Amino acid sequence: MVRLGRLRRMGMVDSVLDQLVVEHRSDAGDGDRVAVIAHWSTKAQVSRSLSVLTRSFVDREYRVVLCSAAPIPDRLRLPDDLADRVTVLRKPNVGYDFGSWAVAQAWEPSICQARHVILVNDSLAGPFGDLGDIISRCETSRADVFGLTNTTQFGPHLQSYFLGFNGGVLADPPLAAFWRGVRHERDKANVIQRNEIGLSKLLRRAGFSQDAAFPHWKVVEDGLNPTIRGWRGLLELGFPFLKREILRTPEVAPDGDQAPDVVRRMFGVEVKDWL
Repeated sequence: MVRLGRLRRMGMVDSVLDQLVVEHRSDAGDGDRVAVIAHWSTKAQVSRSLSVLTRSFVDREYRVVLCSAAPIPDRLRLPDDLADRVTVLRKPNVGYDFGSWAVAQAWEPSICQARHVILVNDSLAGPFGDLGDIISRCETSRADVFGLTNTTQFGPHLQSYFLGFNGGVLADPPLAAFWRGVRHERDKANVIQRNEIGLSKLLRRAGFSQDAAFPHWKVVEDGLNPTIRGWRGLLELGFPFLKREILRTPEVAPDGDQAPDVVRRMFGVEVKDWL
């Protein structure tokens, strides 16, 4: 367990890095394309969503680093065809997703120098459809930083569950300093303000260009979260994910109780099998 005093004294990244366990290391994939997946679960067997997401990157020759904060003693169990092709890091459950991404970069600094780096988490169910086109759009985007969705909720920013960094920009001093400075926040709202919104503010201030595959204005009005309030519209536009929060608490989204039926009709899958 990481004590808060230690986090403050050493800094979150250094303190957690000191306790990082490399459960499996793989050199599979192209070192110039890296996907870092932030993971949390109470189960050792990874979900179908995580398996399919991981396989989407492995099949495109990405080097995949799974940085897990799962608070369980058992080794993570990936499908046999992925087990030897994914690096698995285990860290204390602090820092949320930004902490996992930051620790992975500090553990292996060469990640930041890769031409294409995608930071993604497991907060969505899916992908129910082929992710290849979206990965290609990220790689060919002229933007320095590419997200799946953006929003003006709490301030304009790219939503952080899927962020692509192109041209090695993660190694640029402003971004390198940002990731080294990621802290453990007690409150999820602080995570959004300091990390998610803070990152987009930094990108604008430092002159990095940003783009989103599914701009918020196509599915929601200003100030609303497209992955929650515009979930149906996103699916109709080809967005292959569904926010897990809608499945846990359907009342947070318009017609949220209909989401499993919509996914079944559009993709031919039972969303409960992906959790």
